[in-house]
Amino acid sequence: MNQYSANRIIIMGDSAGGGLALALAQQIRDNSLEMPGRLVLISPWVDVLGGDDAIQEHDTFLNAEVLRKVGADWAGEKNPRDPMISPLYGDMKGLPPIDLFTGTWEIFYTDIVCAYEMMKAAGVEVTLHVAEKMGHVYPLWPCPEGVKARKEISQIIKE
Repeated sequence: MNQYSANRIIIMGDSAGGGLALALAQQIRDNSLEMPGRLVLISPWVDVLGGDDAIQEHDTFLNAEVLRKVGADWAGEKNPRDPMISPLYGDMKGLPPIDLFTGTWEIFYTDIVCAYEMMKAAGVEVTLHVAEKMGHVYPLWPCPEGVKARKEISQIIKE
């Protein structure tokens, strides 16, 4: 017998892993399994055909056109709007507390803000951590904003 309950589990992911973590939480809920205690998503890729072309000039790490091709390849025969492929199109109700980290200069920024708004509307306890003029997965960068974000994530885990 497991001595730990699922509410002690934190599922974390960055970029594609962040999208997968959100899709996993939706599947856990849909299968009536015990939910993890929290999700921490760093620059999650929530829509494989998304990305904001208007931000592309600032995002020197990711290329929207290439990502859409990779996203279509990832989807294969499935609809790219299938929540298992693009969790932005899934139901947000009943998810555990979520922390979303994003920079304003990453092409996923608009999609992440959209996911945040959908989560809020669904009654999810969600916190959006935004760093101005920061790019994709900035919490992993060796800069003051990255250090601050890692400290916040560490505090989230300790709680």
